[in-house]
Amino acid sequence: MATTGDILNGKIGHDTKMNFPLTKSQWSAWYTAFYESPQNRLAQNVCTARDPINACLRSLADLSSEVSGEKTWHDVDTQGKATTGGPGWICTGLDLLRQEMDRKMPLPVDFELSAGHLFFWHKLERCNYFLWTVADLLRQCQPLDGRCFRHLMKNAIPDGGNWQMFVNLVKKYGVMPKKCYLSTQRIRKMNKILRSKLHEYASMLHAQFTFNGNGNRLPELIQDMIPHLFNVVSICLGEPPEVFNWTFYDHKKRYQSLNNLTSVHFYEVLVASTVDVDAFVCLGHDPRMSSSSQNNYQISHSSNMIGGEPHRYNNQSMDVIMQIIVDSLAGGKPVWLGCDLRSQFAGKSEPLSLKSHKFDLVFGFEVGMSLTKAERLVYKDSRRDAALLLTSVGMDSLKQHVQFRTFGASVIGSRSSTLSINEAVEGDNKKKKDNEELKKKSAKSKAVSMDADWMREYAFEIVVHEKFVPPGVLHASRIQHFKELPAWEPMGALLK
Repeated sequence: MATTGDILNGKIGHDTKMNFPLTKSQWSAWYTAFYESPQNRLAQNVCTARDPINACLRSLADLSSEVSGEKTWHDVDTQGKATTGGPGWICTGLDLLRQEMDRKMPLPVDFELSAGHLFFWHKLERCNYFLWTVADLLRQCQPLDGRCFRHLMKNAIPDGGNWQMFVNLVKKYGVMPKKCYLSTQRIRKMNKILRSKLHEYASMLHAQFTFNGNGNRLPELIQDMIPHLFNVVSICLGEPPEVFNWTFYDHKKRYQSLNNLTSVHFYEVLVASTVDVDAFVCLGHDPRMSSSSQNNYQISHSSNMIGGEPHRYNNQSMDVIMQIIVDSLAGGKPVWLGCDLRSQFAGKSEPLSLKSHKFDLVFGFEVGMSLTKAERLVYKDSRRDAALLLTSVGMDSLKQHVQFRTFGASVIGSRSSTLSINEAVEGDNKKKKDNEELKKKSAKSKAVSMDADWMREYAFEIVVHEKFVPPGVLHASRIQHFKELPAWEPMGALLK
């Protein structure tokens, strides 16, 4: 067996298997060295009694001592409360639409658009999309143990989405007030049922394709499968009304009643006439050597709807993206932001900062600071997973952007409700709780601020109105030529 000394002295060949099991003598030496340090003993006492990440958290007083000078804030004129009751990508999209609606018709302060309405149709459309994608992969003779099939089976019925999925839904199904559709949102159990049935149906489609070899009967089978999936979604969530009445008190406290509305008509009259979702541009930042600036990229199998738009973005540098964000916020328009919150260490302190923790004081070395943004993508240490709505930018005395703020509660969504930053970090434990608890917690969530340096490292995508995009960037984003990336790309990760 090769030894460590052999490796260091170059005495083994490349074909020799490196096999170095831990030994008792090594462990004993480490044990002795560990307990010789009073700092290690103190750190062990603290971290076995409380969250080790929070133990490394710097105090607000400590963080604020590094901030010098006053900030001038440019705020988007936001109205009302943040959307709750659905995944963050849907809630953040509805927050964006709601702000534009208020410019045309002042809405009640407590007005919300229904995230549950779009979520219902997202689930049904995604089931249909899954089955037809399985049929396409079979026709392409993709192997069942290939990465495409394995990725699709693992993500058969996700709650997550992206901006294009949101646009697909609102353009086809419209929107409605939240009070007109109060879904039960029993998501976790429903997903388990749907996932099981979709895997079963995929097996049936594969068996049929293997039997006749040409897939001619697959459409017929899929048409028979969809009604059963519709029943599951309707039973668990309750179907949205086709026609509804909306009664409310306007900003002058006058009683108003709009009758016999449909979600599509509501969208066309109160939303689409004010904001054109097709006028928004999706820009990404992928700093890896494999991605080129100014080029368009599309993620394969990244839609939730047959005939819908897939996830597509134009790759730009962070300098360009940051300036576009500032211009939009200063111009009174919020910005949709796709960023990484789950893998970033967060605590109760704000703003989100690269300097929020002192891991070296507890563990003796830095954590999360060595890899570049590109390296974090390559080694799966980072990916876009959360949707935020930026509404404010803080400028220092030199007119440099130093901090950003988000709007209300729709910072990040998990499953069927929006959560606070702390809940996002502890998401694994939250998944086991019923949605009723998540709804209660979402009411406590609040706006979040973040340093510009943090934004540069953990922001991966923005959606912004085209009038704030420089002509050259806008032209590049409108070019129809694009490079397709596989579905498992970190830049195509679904927003929770």
